[in-house]
Amino acid sequence: MRLLRPLMKLALTLAILLTLLRLEASAQPTARGPFWTRIPTVTVVAAAADDPRLPLVRDAVDFWNHTFAEIGSPFRLGPVVIVRGEIPVGDLQLLHQTIVDNGYNKVLLPASVAAEPGDLIVALSDGDFISFCARSASGNKALVAIKTMRGYPMTFPNVARNVIAHEIGHAVGLSHNSDPAMLMCGRPASCRPDAFASPKEHYFPLTAGEKNELLMLYPGNWKAG
Repeated sequence: MRLLRPLMKLALTLAILLTLLRLEASAQPTARGPFWTRIPTVTVVAAAADDPRLPLVRDAVDFWNHTFAEIGSPFRLGPVVIVRGEIPVGDLQLLHQTIVDNGYNKVLLPASVAAEPGDLIVALSDGDFISFCARSASGNKALVAIKTMRGYPMTFPNVARNVIAHEIGHAVGLSHNSDPAMLMCGRPASCRPDAFASPKEHYFPLTAGEKNELLMLYPGNWKAG
C-alpha cells in the first residue's frame, strides 16, 4: 500500500504534464512562414501548351481567392501567367530531399526556379516525385512542384485538382491536418493523395480552424506592403 500511493501520485503527475503538453502543442501556430506581404503573381511553368493541369492551376487559384473573399480577407493570389518550359526534374527532386532532411523554412531555391519571373512558381513536371511546396528563406518567392500526371495517384479522377490546391494551400501559409475528409490532410497523418479520388470533380474543404488561421495571417485590414 505504501508503494502504491507514490506510484498513483506519479501517474497523476504524468497525466497532468501530458495534458499541459497537449494544450501547449495545440496552441502553437500550424501555418508555415514567412507569409506574403504583397499580392503574389503566379507563374506556371509547363512544357506543353495542352498540359491538362494548366486549367486545374487556374481553378485552384480561383478556389483560394474565393476562400479569402468568403472569410473576409482582402488578400488574393495575383494573376496567372503561363511560361513554356520546364524546371529540371533533378532540381525538384534534390530540393524535395533537402526539405525532408533540413526542414521547410531553410530552403535555397535552385537557380532554375529563382530565374523564373513571378512570386509563386507552379512547376508542372514530368518527373515522378512527391508533389511539394517550398519557400525561399526570404519569403519573397515560393515553389509548388507538381508531379507527372502519368503516375499514381494522379491518374485517378479528382486527384490532380486537389493535389494542386493542397500545395498552393501550403504556399499561402497552411500546414497539414489529420482529417482525411479535408483538403490539407497529410503527413505525419496517414492521409494520402489517392483519398481525393472521386468520379465527381470537387475540392475537399478546409477546416473552420484553417479558415480562422488564414484570417489571422491575412486579416480584414491586410494591405500589400
